[in-house]
Formats: sequence, C-alpha cells, structure tokens
Amino acid sequence: MKYTSGQKSSEWQSSFISAGSCILLFLSMALPTVASLVYLKASLIAGLLIAIAFEYFSTGRSRLDPRVGLWTLGLAMVSFFFVMEGFVAMTPGASKVIGVYIVWPIIYTFWIGGLAQPRLLLVIHRTAVVATLIVGVYGICYLLTQLGLLPDIGLISWLSFGWEAEAFGTHEGYTQMQFAGMNSLPFLLPYVMASSATQVPSAGRHLFRQICLWTACILGWIVVLAAGRRALFLVVVLTPLLILFFRSFQPETEKRMNRKSVITFCGLFVISVVVLFAGLSSIYQFDVSAIWDRLVTGLDLSSQTIDAGAILRHEQLLALVRGWLEHPILGVGHGASAFGSIRSDTMPWAYELTYLALLFQTGIVGFMAYSAGILWIFYRGVKIIAEGGPLGRMMIPMLVGLCSLLIANATNPYLLKFDGMWMLFLPLAVINFRLTRRVPVDAHPRPARASG
Repeated sequence: MKYTSGQKSSEWQSSFISAGSCILLFLSMALPTVASLVYLKASLIAGLLIAIAFEYFSTGRSRLDPRVGLWTLGLAMVSFFFVMEGFVAMTPGASKVIGVYIVWPIIYTFWIGGLAQPRLLLVIHRTAVVATLIVGVYGICYLLTQLGLLPDIGLISWLSFGWEAEAFGTHEGYTQMQFAGMNSLPFLLPYVMASSATQVPSAGRHLFRQICLWTACILGWIVVLAAGRRALFLVVVLTPLLILFFRSFQPETEKRMNRKSVITFCGLFVISVVVLFAGLSSIYQFDVSAIWDRLVTGLDLSSQTIDAGAILRHEQLLALVRGWLEHPILGVGHGASAFGSIRSDTMPWAYELTYLALLFQTGIVGFMAYSAGILWIFYRGVKIIAEGGPLGRMMIPMLVGLCSLLIANATNPYLLKFDGMWMLFLPLAVINFRLTRRVPVDAHPRPARASG
C-alpha cells in the first residue's frame, strides 16, 4: 500500500505524540519535582504542543471537545480574577502562581486533546503501571540501602537525579522516608489497585497483566508502610471502599464479569497486608500500633495534639480560618499568606492545608467554583462508567486515583506543581476522548463466536 506525504506526516506526528507523551508521563510519574529534569519536561511539552498544533492544521480537526475546553477556560477565568485580586492586594505570591492556576492548566488541556486516540489511552495505562513498578523498586532499594541491608554503591543517589529533599529516618516502631516518586503514589497506587480489582478476565495476556498489576501493588504497599506517610497510608486503606463505590455504577453485566476479580483482590489485599506487616517486622522493629498511633495523632488538629506536624497544621488552621473570616466571600486573592502562620520563607503563600488555604485566598465564591470543576469530572466519569465497555472499565481506576489524590491533597499540595497536574488531567483525557465520540466505545461488545 502506498502512502501519500500527508499520511506519512500524520503518522509521524501521531508516533511523536505517542512516544513524547509516554516519556513525559513517565518522568512526571516516577520523578516529579526533580529540578534537574524541569527543562527536559518543559521541552517535551513544547514539542508535543507543536506536534498537536501541526496535526490540527494539517487535518483541520481538533481532538479537544468544546466542553472540556470550556471547563478549562472557565476555571482559568476564575483563577485570573483571584490572581488579579492578589495583585491589587499586593500579595507576595500573586505573580508566582500564574503558572499553576492559569498557564499550565491551559497547556495540559491542549495536550490531552492530542491524547484522544485509542492507542494512547492504552499507553497511559501501561505507563502508569510501569511507573508504579519503578517507584516501588526504587523505594525498596532505597530502604534496604539506608538500613544497611544493601551496599551503598552510589547507584541510588545517581538515580535520584540530585533531588535534595530525599531523606530517611528511623523512629520507635516505624521508619520515615522521602523520595521524589512518592509524590505520585497517592494517585498511582490506588490506580493500579483499582485496575487489578476491576479487570475482566480474558484469554491471552491476562495473566501477565495481572502479575504486573499485583507486583506493582505489593511493591507500593511496602513503600507506603516503610515511608510512614500518613496520607498515603490513609488512601491505601480507603481504596477498596472507593473501588466498590465506583464499581457500583457499572452495568450489571460488567459487574458479573469482574465479580471474581473483585473478590480475589479483596482476599489477596488482606493476605498481602498481613504478610507485609510480618515481613517488615522481621527486618526491623516495625510496630503496627506505632503506625496507627501516628495516623491518629496526625489527624488530630486540636490544641491538645502532641504530634509535631499536627501542631504546625493546627497553627495553620487557626491562622487561615481567622484570615478567611475577615474576607469570607471573595477571600484575599491568590498568593496571599495568613497572618500568624508562615510555612515557608521562600513560598509564604503555600500551606499544607491546601483546601483551607484555597478558601482563605478565594473565599466561598472561588472555593465553590473550583469544587464545581472537580465535581464535573466525577459527574462525567460516572456517566462513562455507567455506559460500560473498555472506557468505563478504565474510568474506574482513574476516578479512584483522583479521589485518593484529592484526599491526600488536603494536607499536601500535590497539585500545586506543574509536573503533578497530570493526576488531575488524566481522568479528563479519558472524558475528552469519550466526548469526541458520538457513541460509547465498545459499550456493547459482540459476543465471541463459539469454537468448533
């Protein structure tokens, strides 16, 4: 078959978009917030946008649904208003948050328009699974190296790409560690857990896919238990409930098809957690009660709390609430800092209590506007789940991951970084793909032919 120059150009553009998106996603998932990779990621984004623009001008067809474009434009206009309010009030971070709230969301929206291809959705899924595996392997190697069970030959430090915030500490009954890939686990680990639980058994490579998913889950659980991060521990515990909740919107035929996978997942989840607790206890003085006490004290924001992190969050709570009460309707503008609580000298407008900080800076009006934007994603996502088919099955892990991220984001500003926004825009990419189709994709697959 002969190809015209236009067809060859279109194929080249599609291949570049596919490969570039895969690399960009992997770097953002496995190595977020790494300063030495910022220029590489920015270059990839620029190249992808150029390729998507060329594809649009060569075909005259946009893969971005107008409703998704309006979603971004509406939230960008809301952000623009509150950034301008910050400029008027001369807040310290008004100019610094323009990228986070306006520029990067628009760029991500154009990018997901280029992802509206069936094979790219499969690439997204495989990249997420591979990134979870890599993060899990790195985390375990880092743990064993710090405990002296593996020789430190400099490989772990080299693979961190000089991330200065990497840290490890031992405490009575538990350990704490921090490395770049952990910032993606609030989305990735629940995502692979939900993917494993809701897969429809099929012939061929189903066993291999299940092995990869279960390996990613187990490695992720080990990292979560060893990391001592309360938000991660909480979302892992809540993930089975989120899976059952979003699965409840599936058509009855698909529920019957994946019922065995769900039951198997729940059973293996309990068994794996018990085995992991016992295994970690044999490696070092790991205590389940210490982890639980740490989780409970971390959630206690009262004035009687004895946890150091909770004391700082209690200070933020009081300062942000007082500041919000002074400007309850429109807030004080993006980039503002609350009197009585400065969490960072370099970014005084950034707080761990993300949603309370958003309420303080944008008031009830802004908080409701941003909440409506998030609820629209869940509304559209649930509709896709209810339609069934491959997209519906893919949407369950996406919404489970997004919901887990939003829970963890309440005390950690994961979304306020340009290479962390993919966690919000990947579910939107699936929604955009569905909206650009007039009918559901394989919502009612044909029955398989009888053999013989």
